[in-house]
Amino acid sequence: LVDLGAPELNPIFLKRLVTLAMDRKNREKEMASVLLSALHIEIFSTEDIVNGFVLLLESAEDTALDILDASNELALFLARAVIDDVLAPLNLDEIACKLPANCSGSETVHMARSLVFSRHAGERILRCWGGGSGWAVEDAKDKIWKLLEEYESGGVVGEACRCIRDLGLPFFNHEVVKKALVMAMEKKNDRMLDLLQECFVVGIITTNQMTKGF
Repeated sequence: LVDLGAPELNPIFLKRLVTLAMDRKNREKEMASVLLSALHIEIFSTEDIVNGFVLLLESAEDTALDILDASNELALFLARAVIDDVLAPLNLDEIACKLPANCSGSETVHMARSLVFSRHAGERILRCWGGGSGWAVEDAKDKIWKLLEEYESGGVVGEACRCIRDLGLPFFNHEVVKKALVMAMEKKNDRMLDLLQECFVVGIITTNQMTKGF
């Protein structure tokens, strides 16, 4: 995608990715969501994601001719994007506003919003296709914070890097950067900066994740 040098195609790629995934098994749907999270960090802007979902919703009626449960599946993809921090809840309103009048996709957005704001939404949506980390986002953030606290209190850089990798949430590494910086300012020492540098050197955290974390 980077080599194409055509960012205007990003929304079309998203539409194609999700459309193909909706017609596949749960494993492929899960993989598509994980890929979308990674693309958002590395390549896609939030605007790309919003416009991609608008394209999907505009063609939802046609998609439903081939995929019987298209509306429900698309609502899950939207909700999952919010839970994965690919979209903010307010972006759902933005998407709805961009849809033509009387578009059936508006109901799909409403369904996604209901999923996001339902009780225990995070964990249920992360598990919606039988995959995901099995954690709610807040739980993941808590685990990151505890990991960093343990390192700050005398842990070894290499061990901390391994623990970050073992979290199994590479698309969430910007949160590691953000929390490490907060802790560095609170503790007024360079240990967290050393950890971030090592994570970058060994390839755990990318340049874009660093930028997003800052």
